[in-house]
Amino acid sequence: MKTIITLLALAGLALAPITSNAQTDKKWSVDVSLNALAAGLSGDVTVKGIPANLDVGFDQVLEHLNAGAMGAVRVGYDRWAINTEFIYMDLGGSQGGARVDFEQLTVEPTLRYRVCDYFEALAGARYNNLSGSVSLTGPLGTQRASSGTVDWWDPIVGGVVRLPISKKFSVNVHGDIGGFDVGSDLTWQAFPYLNWQISRRCSVQAGYRWIFNDYSQGSGRSKFRYDVLAQGPQLGITLHF
Repeated sequence: MKTIITLLALAGLALAPITSNAQTDKKWSVDVSLNALAAGLSGDVTVKGIPANLDVGFDQVLEHLNAGAMGAVRVGYDRWAINTEFIYMDLGGSQGGARVDFEQLTVEPTLRYRVCDYFEALAGARYNNLSGSVSLTGPLGTQRASSGTVDWWDPIVGGVVRLPISKKFSVNVHGDIGGFDVGSDLTWQAFPYLNWQISRRCSVQAGYRWIFNDYSQGSGRSKFRYDVLAQGPQLGITLHF
């Protein structure tokens, strides 16, 4: 976590001159977004050989969310852009005698190219860092418990489709796919949303996001698996510089 904080600080220092240039060169742009995602989780997890089922609907997320943050920074020049998104969630819950606690950090840097006014191609990576614990409870109390931390990188490719419906509103669809057995067996994301350009400096977004990961490593008592779909409504606000 200290390394991530250091990298974010360095990124902020690196963005300072670019933001200054953006004031004088219209080809440059800097966008900063803050988002709120009510993500429900469903699937199977295994921590050090102990399996458990995870099923938390997005309508129950506030009951299980200990902490969360989500946002993105985009720096563009002409048709090119570098976009970095991060998602942090600390979730915990119990079901059927099993308790699962997960702390997840996802960082997604991508290089993007605007092919035309309606389509932007992207390629990059998705970094996942998971700290999880699973405990199984029987009539005599906790019988088995295990915890562990893993991290991995997934290459991803995809694009964003933008369909304007008026001067201030547009329908957008973000989609990507990756993993390819480099990290996860498979990872994909889909995010259709409505964008409202309130002013030249500010826009808001509302949509529904799906993020899927199927990752595993090890075997037996050292096995870790994360086969989970996160989905739910997302709201966001973006400041344009």
